[in-house]
Amino acid sequence: MNHATVIVNITHPRDADLQKKSLWFSEQPGITLLTSSPKSLAGGAEEPPYPILHITRKGIYLEAGDHPLHFHPSMALLRVMQILRGEGDRFLEAVDLRAGDVFLDATLGLGTDALVAAAQVGAQGKVMGIEHSPILAALVKDGLRTLAQGDCPRVQNPDKAKAWQVLAEAAQRIEVLWGDHLELLAGYPAAFADVVYFDPMFRHTREKSASIRPLHEVANSCSLQGETIAEACRVAKRRVVLKERKASREFSRLGFEIQEGGNYSHVDYGIIHKEGAGS
Repeated sequence: MNHATVIVNITHPRDADLQKKSLWFSEQPGITLLTSSPKSLAGGAEEPPYPILHITRKGIYLEAGDHPLHFHPSMALLRVMQILRGEGDRFLEAVDLRAGDVFLDATLGLGTDALVAAAQVGAQGKVMGIEHSPILAALVKDGLRTLAQGDCPRVQNPDKAKAWQVLAEAAQRIEVLWGDHLELLAGYPAAFADVVYFDPMFRHTREKSASIRPLHEVANSCSLQGETIAEACRVAKRRVVLKERKASREFSRLGFEIQEGGNYSHVDYGIIHKEGAGS
């Protein structure tokens, strides 16, 4: 199991709320927080030996590499706004979620797709997200918890305000799990979830994707195993879905049928339909 050592930096050490937040992170599984100052730990080196978790009054972010990493449902917000306007979403077309479904995101990342899925399955549905990195799992769990409490920006645009409300409700339906997706999938009974989804970290970072680059410092970028897909097929009632780069050999290697469409996108979705589950 992948554990993480992280330096914690509380910008206002006497702030009781920030201290409480630091304590919460220290209690999350798989994380060891070091409270010494980054300067003393670095020992004069240019870079600290571990990622730094900054706990501030304006929010929480992880300093890993050149770009700060923080939870923010920015892309989910834009997508929900488009969905509310009746526009299509390739992810939703691929996963074919219905009201009341159980959706298992086996590669949670920053939770963007999980939020869109949670909005789609509705109040009777549930979304479970597995994340291999303990610090990333904790960061997203904290962000979802804050969002679920209605901590949304005040906006004048009624469409955006509605989308924020939808996301706040959706965040309440997401359960974040830390661990190896193969091990966790193996522990679920057959047909446990309606849809199992994989969006593995791209193994070759796109240079222009500044939002993706810092994830490589903390997330698992290994290729999916055939055994993992076999377990996903056992756990899923209707389908298993894989998001990958366009023309990726992973689709054929793992037995996925590429969904048509998205000619102008750099990604494709592959689907394994469960026999007798329909399309």
